Amino acid sequence: MTIDSFEGLLVAAAMQDEPQRLLLAFAASEAEPGPTAAAPRQTLVPVMCVAKQVGALDTFANLEAEASKLGMHWDVVLVSTLGGAGGLLPDSRRTDAALEKMVSYIRAGQMDRFAVFGRGGAVLRYA
Repeated sequence: MTIDSFEGLLVAAAMQDEPQRLLLAFAASEAEPGPTAAAPRQTLVPVMCVAKQVGALDTFANLEAEASKLGMHWDVVLVSTLGGAGGLLPDSRRTDAALEKMVSYIRAGQMDRFAVFGRGGAVLRYA
């Protein structure tokens, strides 16, 4: 499935057979350590993460406004979902473990498994 907007992702998550939690990791773009070059390579550093029920979000603008209230600088938000079972949302233990795994993937540069949105909600693609 191709996700072409944050709102499209919300619709796709809401259409699943089992209830979904959205896993959101906000990350800042920072220059990689090492020799200074004219255009240093950038890396994403997770700065905060949260899990939300699908129905708790309606637009990227509202997500961005809510995140901005926390005062942390971020450049992108990486999103995944975690499906429940038997009509129940995943419990907090499973959710926390999934968020930790998500952060480890981001630190390892493995962004291809997430939907990624820049400030303003633009869909970003990482190769």
